Amino acid sequence: MFSNILLCTHGTDGAQKAESLVFRKQESVPDMVVTVLTVLDEDWRQMTGDDWLNSSKTHTVFLDHVEEQMNEEIAEEWQRIKKHYPLATQAKFVQRTGNISEIITKTARELHCDLIVIGPWTRRKKFSIHSTGMGLRSTMKNKELHPLLPCPLLIAP
Repeated sequence: MFSNILLCTHGTDGAQKAESLVFRKQESVPDMVVTVLTVLDEDWRQMTGDDWLNSSKTHTVFLDHVEEQMNEEIAEEWQRIKKHYPLATQAKFVQRTGNISEIITKTARELHCDLIVIGPWTRRKKFSIHSTGMGLRSTMKNKELHPLLPCPLLIAP
């Protein structure tokens, strides 16, 4: 049985399936250790727009503002998880920035996890009033993740 789980989530519908799977399983295995990991893709700071109109200081201030907004959204997601799954209050919540595959595997190694859980790929919905949470919409390629895995990977159904 797995006892130290790394749950990777970023708020999308697929990620929420992983959350449900882990925290519902934890109800029957109360001593299971869960770490919730949210990864900001390293490329987000490369955002550009009409940069030729802005000074480097303006660009830096804007990126700092965006980072603050993302941190607030992640904090809101974590509160949603804790509210929806009471056992989540016992979980450790970690936020890191970098290459998604590398951060997931590095964190799993550091924490000596024996299972990584991620959500399934889901088709992005067009705008809908019924869509759940915005999510970070980060993606990764399986061919990058799989060779790095230090333990089994479970993709929530």
